[in-house]
Amino acid sequence: MKNILIKLKSILLLVSTIVLVQSCELKSEIYDAINPLIFPTTAADVDALVTANAYGVFRNDGYSGIFNVAHGINTINDICSDYGACSWAWSWDNLAYVQYEVSKQDLILQQYEYMPFISKMTLTLDRIKNVQMDETVKAMYVAELRLGRGWLAMLLFDYYGGIVIADTETLKKPIAEINLPRMTNEQMVTYIETELSEAAKVLPYNYKKGDAKYGRFTKGLANTVLLKLYMHTKQWEKAEAMGRELMKSEYAYSLVPEYADIFKLANEKNAEIIWAVQCKTGFQQHKWQPHILPNDYDYTPFLSSLTKWNGFKMTWDYFNTFDLNDKRRETLIYDYTSKAGVHHSQENDANNPSAQLYLGCIPLKYEIDPATTGENSQVDWIVYRYADVLTLTAEAIVRNKGITSEAVDLLNQVRERALPSKGYKLSDFTNADQLLQAILDERGWELYFEGARRTDLIRHGKYIDQIKAKAERKGMKTLVDETRYIYPFPQSWIDEGKGVIVQNPGY
Repeated sequence: MKNILIKLKSILLLVSTIVLVQSCELKSEIYDAINPLIFPTTAADVDALVTANAYGVFRNDGYSGIFNVAHGINTINDICSDYGACSWAWSWDNLAYVQYEVSKQDLILQQYEYMPFISKMTLTLDRIKNVQMDETVKAMYVAELRLGRGWLAMLLFDYYGGIVIADTETLKKPIAEINLPRMTNEQMVTYIETELSEAAKVLPYNYKKGDAKYGRFTKGLANTVLLKLYMHTKQWEKAEAMGRELMKSEYAYSLVPEYADIFKLANEKNAEIIWAVQCKTGFQQHKWQPHILPNDYDYTPFLSSLTKWNGFKMTWDYFNTFDLNDKRRETLIYDYTSKAGVHHSQENDANNPSAQLYLGCIPLKYEIDPATTGENSQVDWIVYRYADVLTLTAEAIVRNKGITSEAVDLLNQVRERALPSKGYKLSDFTNADQLLQAILDERGWELYFEGARRTDLIRHGKYIDQIKAKAERKGMKTLVDETRYIYPFPQSWIDEGKGVIVQNPGY
């Protein structure tokens, strides 16, 4: 995977000049800066181009990439959930209490900048098709590009609804001013499903720690995103089938015995991880700890040396839903004493707006990189893992068949890791809604700040009530209703569409 990191760093600027669609309007972007008669012409060229254009968007490198900590897609979705909070107020209150409007140019609009990467991947497919090289190897690169298109389309579909996706012939006419409409929801589902399904036919099931290609896309990743699509669109039978597929031995996924170990540097590339952003000092590093640690979390010399901005929090109300014996609770910082002797806790801080833990506890989750000297971490950033698959499969089974012992067993696989001997029994549930609520609860505790909560609440029909309650507890207003299930596009993009592009309802 080091090779991928090196290639991303060395060629990302080069390939960024490839023509792409800027929103709905085609513009000339130095189309001949990379002459297709010169590049790509070799297998090495293809590898470099695909690595940059298929993987470049899915980064968490400082402030770059769709998974970046500062304002990436998972961060925004988690702050907009029932447990998300941020001590910086400003635009973050608009997110935390769902007050955002298109006129405010909030942080939510920044995901728009990733849409052109689908066009980059489409053009890359066209550029590599006639390169003379091993066709089996080329087929793998094609599959990686198609997975990248489908995955990015899925992330943006969940975020915005239908988006603009241009075909190859349209993209190859950069001088023409062509305004394309947004795809309908049905078209988006077909596009995403087709891209991911075709990619899954070619890609290997999984890469394991030590494999030279670890970190590249796999069948497991393609099918995990398909599972997410089917859950999002409430295609429960397809979701159940995909969950069962991912549990097959060929994928070799399994739960790590101890929850905290999933997120440690020494245990990177463990068998629970389906896909993670590969981080390494000097190549790609994220900034999770600076965004969450309070300024006075400094009671050791090592902690004193870290950069700390006291940003993201888990609300105390949500923290209090954890079982006191839940091991996952211990990956949160809810009580500490600073070097100056100030004791911070819920009891001391929750009623003091100037206190470090006023809004909630610290969602540490990831081990602090022992080699860091400032704000960067080389601990791999996990995007999808097997616990997510198991709990989604349990939910799909319940929605298809009601209460079953299999669904309870799948839920308990995840629950009992954190709460040994506190698993559920079939007799604990008298109706399917109770079991669905238990699954929703477990996913919240298990996957906190991994980007799943907002979508889960919407799927379960709980989002509006939870956000209203969250805002009411803090005396804040909220604009939450069903129109806030998706975010608005920037008004500039709507204006460029000249009537072809329509804003999402409610904005």
